[in-house]
Amino acid sequence: MKKIIALSFVFLLLLSSCSDKGGTPRGILPKEKMQAVLWDMISAAEFLNGYVLNKDSVNKLAESSKIYGRVFQVNHITREEFDKSYSYYRGHPELMQTMLDSLGKKRAPVIPSPPPIKKDSVNSLKKKISAQKL
Repeated sequence: MKKIIALSFVFLLLLSSCSDKGGTPRGILPKEKMQAVLWDMISAAEFLNGYVLNKDSVNKLAESSKIYGRVFQVNHITREEFDKSYSYYRGHPELMQTMLDSLGKKRAPVIPSPPPIKKDSVNSLKKKISAQKL
């Protein structure tokens, strides 16, 4: 009986030593999935602030819940899974920082402004005006 207990202990020890040390705990969204959900949450917040919540007649809490609920639905997660995962990543700032840095790089590129239009000099404008008068 002692040998069975000892072998069971050794087996459990070996099993635990082979587990993925870099992975996330059970019930926590993997880093890539969490990053995608955060991107969607940030996009939803921008939509809410820009188009929905600035109207006086809107029930802000109900509209926010509806939009964020859609984000959870699209990503096939629950609010509880998100909250638990968000708390985990907030407790691990190095993981959160790498996710946020990646999100910062993911932002849409800024469209450069068109080159300035060359303005005619005063002399060329005078020539054009005098040519039109003739």
